Amino acid sequence: MSVGPSSRAATVGETEIRVAVIDSRGLIADALAALIQSMKGFAVVGVFEGAQELPAIAAGQPGLVLVGVGGEPTAGLDVARCVRHHALDAEVMVLADQLTPDLVKFVLDERLNGLILTDTRASDLAACLGRVARGHAVLPGNWQRVLAAQGDDPVGSLSERQLEVLRLVAEGHSYEEIGTRLFISANTVKFHLRSVYLRLGVRNRVAAARVLAARQGTR
Repeated sequence: MSVGPSSRAATVGETEIRVAVIDSRGLIADALAALIQSMKGFAVVGVFEGAQELPAIAAGQPGLVLVGVGGEPTAGLDVARCVRHHALDAEVMVLADQLTPDLVKFVLDERLNGLILTDTRASDLAACLGRVARGHAVLPGNWQRVLAAQGDDPVGSLSERQLEVLRLVAEGHSYEEIGTRLFISANTVKFHLRSVYLRLGVRNRVAAARVLAARQGTR
């Protein structure tokens, strides 16, 4: 059962980030919502239990949806997947208790915008949420080591389209040129490239090109 928007959320200014909190653990969800509501620049539009409330979530027009993954991670991840594929015009971020390879892979494969852990300091939470709301990706600092422990190859795990975009970026082509070659829009190119950056753990095209060159040099 959802908790309706607060009076503050009803008067959200243009500079405030509207956040919807989804977590089946009522006490945790309410505490998280209260914390976010107390932070300057944020407004909680509602607290929800799960994917069955997607219409209500969409009605709140959140700019960011924070999905809690607790004792039953599969259920929480299913909710995050539903939110991502529901065509909500919002960034999607997962809050989890533990960092596992499967969780990192899920966030990358579903092209979510971020992952934070419950041991994150409250003082750092606003910065993380703000970065995600502005379209940046946020992952725990050791996520690459978690994947490396399983022998994962970040470049090798890219989709065919992501690899095409990466190769053209490495050749120095612009978003528009890449879009023309692949018959997609420049915005779609940017979306794919953001996913590539997230998976490779880099922040710009130069660093991404170096990762690709290094991998090709070892083959």
